[in-house]
Amino acid sequence: MVIRKMTPEDRIQYMGICSTVFLSMDRVDTRAQLKDPQAHKKEDDGNDYWGAFDAKGKMHSAMSVIHYNMLMNGNVVKMGGISGVVTRPESRGQGLIRKIFDVAFPAMLENGQTFSYLYPFSYGYYRKFGYEICNTSNNVNIPIAEMQGYSYPKTIEPFEPGDDVAPYAEIYEEFTRDRNLAIVRNKDAWKRMLDRDPYKNLQFTFLNRDADGKGDAYILYETYKASGDGNRLKVKELCWRTLEGLHSIWGFLARLGAECESVEWNAPYDVNVHALFPEAYNVSWKKGAGGMNCILDVSAGLSTLRAPNGNGQLTFDIVDNYQKANSGIYTIQWESGNITACKTTESNIAMATDVQTLAQLVTGYLSPEEAALKKSTTVYNSHLQLCQLFPKQKLHMTEGF
Repeated sequence: MVIRKMTPEDRIQYMGICSTVFLSMDRVDTRAQLKDPQAHKKEDDGNDYWGAFDAKGKMHSAMSVIHYNMLMNGNVVKMGGISGVVTRPESRGQGLIRKIFDVAFPAMLENGQTFSYLYPFSYGYYRKFGYEICNTSNNVNIPIAEMQGYSYPKTIEPFEPGDDVAPYAEIYEEFTRDRNLAIVRNKDAWKRMLDRDPYKNLQFTFLNRDADGKGDAYILYETYKASGDGNRLKVKELCWRTLEGLHSIWGFLARLGAECESVEWNAPYDVNVHALFPEAYNVSWKKGAGGMNCILDVSAGLSTLRAPNGNGQLTFDIVDNYQKANSGIYTIQWESGNITACKTTESNIAMATDVQTLAQLVTGYLSPEEAALKKSTTVYNSHLQLCQLFPKQKLHMTEGF
């Protein structure tokens, strides 16, 4: 097998395999397209597509690496989003995905991508490559009747395709400023997200404005019929700049009780939904597992941390069983708000752990106390400084890839 980037024509094969593996009902005649690949080739979108090909040019396995900019501890960093990981049913068990990762990881590092993120079919499978769960889904179901205490807003408006996306981008930027994993969206990303036909797809977007006419909250949602439980409203994204804006969105939803019985929302885990509505018994809340993050470059990943107050340093013993070059002793130093990290020979180790747990700490998904409960982690000293260096963080990731 040859591992290489796909050509635009190769991506026709790729889409055919994705259709088979993901059981997509939106299918095309791949064989017919392959007879005239020039007419059906995919446009270059700036991302990387890797495939495993046999001597005849048949693709057996593949994945996409989507280029993102992402927020991490107040820094904008490059991230490779892993998507569309597929192998033909008859080609499985040959380690083809591992062979693709063996080529894709160095390429991501060359592109300056410090992190990589994915949504796994199996946590154990991707843990072999250094990925670890670093996000949570907080699935809440709120009866619309519980929102009746919030006033209906006077300044809410629907988004229509072609409208200005600037108010949404401004709210999102302020909402995610202190939230790790949030994708930095450009105009094209906002266009893809908002330019949806609400009447065709039952997907809706509404913006609320404050008394001065400035956007202070928005909601993207879709409606569907739940089996035996009436219609439901599912929130794709809800962001707010002020509490008044958030409460206005609840007031807006309260008027949709004739169409929907309840609201499903993947709430940020820093929002206590039981405290927001009158009858907590009626609000169900289920915490689920989310996506996985990976530190491709340990020194660069540690350098994204916020410096604790004052001056100090901590040393870590990190093990990476996939990217061997990542393994080693690292010292983090901070002084006057500046922080640096590099490999060292320092022997006073504060914590020994694996690269997967380190990804959880840097992301802010785990605190040092929580990490210390894992078999892979030993805390030797400097407990207070570790907690200052790795505080729990707010997280936000709604992009699907």
